[in-house]
Amino acid sequence: MASDHFVAAEPDDPQAIETFAKVMAEQLEAADPATRLDIARKLAPCARTPLRLLAKFEAMDPELSDFVLERAVGYSDPELKEAIARGAREATAVARRKPLSPALANLITFHDDVGVVIALARNAFAELERTALIRLLRRARSQAEERGDLRLAEALLERRPIRAEYALLFLSARPDQRVEILLAAQRMQLGRPPGSVLSTPSTTLEELEVAAVARQPERFVATLAEALDCDADLAERIVDDVSGEPLAVALCALGASNEVLVRVLISNDLAAGDSYERIRALARLNNALDRNAATMIVAALRDGAITPPKHQALADGRAPAEPSRTAPPQRMRPSPRLRGEVG
Repeated sequence: MASDHFVAAEPDDPQAIETFAKVMAEQLEAADPATRLDIARKLAPCARTPLRLLAKFEAMDPELSDFVLERAVGYSDPELKEAIARGAREATAVARRKPLSPALANLITFHDDVGVVIALARNAFAELERTALIRLLRRARSQAEERGDLRLAEALLERRPIRAEYALLFLSARPDQRVEILLAAQRMQLGRPPGSVLSTPSTTLEELEVAAVARQPERFVATLAEALDCDADLAERIVDDVSGEPLAVALCALGASNEVLVRVLISNDLAAGDSYERIRALARLNNALDRNAATMIVAALRDGAITPPKHQALADGRAPAEPSRTAPPQRMRPSPRLRGEVG
């Protein structure tokens, strides 16, 4: 009853608030866990709940601590920063707050415990600035590639809207997510002058085609790696993706014609049964995809470079080395048909 009255009255007299906090703290000592949690549920949404009472809840047991750190509106950023520094459990509770300020979200992206950043990624109400998002995307790619842990990548790929920066996770994305990544990359490149950081001599494309037709996968992978200026491991992952989407994007970035694309894909025995239908869809993708957008995706796959969101040359803003992944967009304008054709 006392907590109900406090919440309803929202007193602004410091002495009255202090008296309430003192009496309530004494009563909480004698209360059972269920009652404590019930009181916390009532007081957490009240901005007048004093910090000393919130601290009392935090000290009583982990469940109460997690609840108030996640829900209590009386905390300011400095108190929440202190909670983040205390440990992974407290940081996870803060990461689930709705909303979560960009400053706190950015701080959490540096946390060593991957469970903490997964909680942040799953919080749709957390405001992630571009640098914080890219930091999470690179960490997700590293977790996926080095440890086979896709949890962070999957959590990030469920956030909306999907932006061009998600090209860093192209290879980890589902077909529908790849389409969204490609569309975002396409939109980023609208209005940019034609250009590519990948200068590809015609002999290279001929060599790729010859290696594919001759069924020489090692030669094909080595040639592709050289053309994309990436390591053989990334080139092999691009080639081995059964959807054919990463290879189609890579060939588009290299300036391959539709004819070359189709011959390479057919020679690589795309999918059994429906391969020709799939190849036709990928050929349409090649027609629709802007080469600048494809190049941006390859750069993200190769070394984590993401073009800044302004009209600059693609070579600007290169970032630390690290591979990534991507999938299908369209040329100057997003075409609705792509959504149903690829993926």
